[in-house]
Amino acid sequence: MKKKKILIAFLLLVLIIVGGSYTYLQIKYNSLENSLRDHLINVEGYSDSDIISIKAKLSKMPTYPVYVRFADDPNTDYIFTDGNGDVPKWHQLDPKKPIRLSGQRE
Repeated sequence: MKKKKILIAFLLLVLIIVGGSYTYLQIKYNSLENSLRDHLINVEGYSDSDIISIKAKLSKMPTYPVYVRFADDPNTDYIFTDGNGDVPKWHQLDPKKPIRLSGQRE
């Protein structure tokens, strides 16, 4: 009976940790996406209709890249990063793949 209670407590702890991590990431993604949308509209001068999608993800470098697709170039993901600072300072990373990664040769 004691082993069963320990197992239930352990499973509950794992569930809380996984659920908390997932919730934290969703809040972080939402915050980054909203911040970048605000930056693009209020600082860069884009209209909301110019932006098709904004999607934040978790990666190794940068930690939280945000991918943007614009209406005038819907097949290209433009990658932005906030520099992981307290106050977002948005920087665009090069959206083109290097030649060696895209399979094209000169």
